[in-house]
Amino acid sequence: MVLEAVASFFVCALAILALRPLAKAVDLIDRPGGRKSHHGEVPVVGGLAMFIGVVLGIGLGRLPGTVGGAYLAACAIVVAVGLVDDRFNLSPWTRLPGQIAATLVLIAGAGVAVTSLGNPFALGPITLAGYASVGFTVLVMTAAINAFNMLDGLDGLAGSVSLVSLLGIGYLSWTAGLPVALSVSLVLVGAICAFLMFNSPIRLNRGVRCFMGDAGSTLLGLSIAWLCVEISQNPRTHVSAVTTLWLVAVPLYELLWSTARRIVRGVSPFQADRDHFHHLLLKAGFGVRGASLALVAVSAILSCIGLALDQFRVADSVSFLMLVVFGVATISLMYRATLLWLLLPKPRPSVELPAAAPSRPGLTAAGHVHHKASNRTRGLTVAVLQGNEPGARDRQPPARPHA
Repeated sequence: MVLEAVASFFVCALAILALRPLAKAVDLIDRPGGRKSHHGEVPVVGGLAMFIGVVLGIGLGRLPGTVGGAYLAACAIVVAVGLVDDRFNLSPWTRLPGQIAATLVLIAGAGVAVTSLGNPFALGPITLAGYASVGFTVLVMTAAINAFNMLDGLDGLAGSVSLVSLLGIGYLSWTAGLPVALSVSLVLVGAICAFLMFNSPIRLNRGVRCFMGDAGSTLLGLSIAWLCVEISQNPRTHVSAVTTLWLVAVPLYELLWSTARRIVRGVSPFQADRDHFHHLLLKAGFGVRGASLALVAVSAILSCIGLALDQFRVADSVSFLMLVVFGVATISLMYRATLLWLLLPKPRPSVELPAAAPSRPGLTAAGHVHHKASNRTRGLTVAVLQGNEPGARDRQPPARPHA
C-alpha cells in the first residue's frame, strides 16, 4: 500500500510539471479579475494531475472485482466535467448531471449504497432499502462533491482539509481491517501531498504554483464521500455513519450553512457569495495562510473528537448532538473570528535595565533582550497569520469565491 501511495505522489508531481505548458496552450489558466483576485496567471492542472496519480496508484493496488474500474470511471466523469468547467465556467445546474452520473456509476459498479444511518435521534436505527437507499446515496455524494468545491477558496485549504479527512478514514480503515478503503486513502494522500507542494501558500513554490480547480475539488469530494460510505456501511465493521460526519465536519458545516443562508436571502443555493468561512476569516484580519491554518486546525480537532467518540463507543445520538452543537459553535466563531487573536501569546512588557549594573543578582540586561524578543516573536506570528511576514511579496490574495 505504501508503494502505491509513493507512486501516486511522484506521478502527480511530475504530471503537474508536465501539464503546465499544456495548460497555457489550451488556455486552462485562472486569471485575476471579477471575483478572482489572486496574482498572476495560474495553471489549473492540479485536479488532472491528482487524477493521473490516482489512476496509477489504484492500478498498482489492483482492487478486487469491479471496484477499481467503477471508482476510476466515476472519477473520470467528475474530472472531465470539472476541466470543462475550469475552462468555460459552466453553471452549477450544467455540472449537476455529470456529478449524479458519477455517483450512479459507483453505486452500480462498486456496490456502494447507504443502507443504515445508525441511531442519530435515539428513536431506533434508521435503515434504507431499494430506491430510497439509491436516492439518498446520490444525494449524499453529490452534496459532498459540492461541499469540497465550496471549500476550495484559498491556496492549500481544500487539499489540506481533504488530507485531514483521509487520514481519519485511513485510520478507521486500518483498525477495522478494510484493505480497499485503506489502499485508496493512501493513494489519495500521496497525490494530495504532491499537489500541496505546488499549491500551499508559501514563497518557495510561487514560480510553479497551480490550482486544483473544480476538477480537483470534485475529485476529492467524490472520493471522500465514497470512502465514508464504504467504511460506515460495511457489515464487518462497527464504524458509525455519524462518525464519518465528524471527519468531514468543516465541509459539512460550510455546505449546510451556505445553503441555509442563501435560501433565507431568497437566492439560489448555488449563487456565489463572499460569506464562506474563509472569507469571514479574511475579513477578521487573517491572511491566506492564517485563514487556511485556522480552518485546517478546526478540521483536525473535529476529526479527532469524532475518532475519540468512536473509540469509546459513544452512542450515535450523543455523538450527533455533539456534532450539531459544535457546528453551531463553529459557525458562530467564524462570525466572531477576531476572538481567535486572543489565543496568541500576549507580549510581555519590556523592562529597561542598565547594562553594566544589574539591579539584583542573576538579573542582567539580557532580561530586557528576552522581553523584546518575546514581543518580536508575537509580532512575527501575527504577521505570518496575516500573510505579511518580513521579506514576503505583496500580501497574498484574498479568497477565490466559489458557489
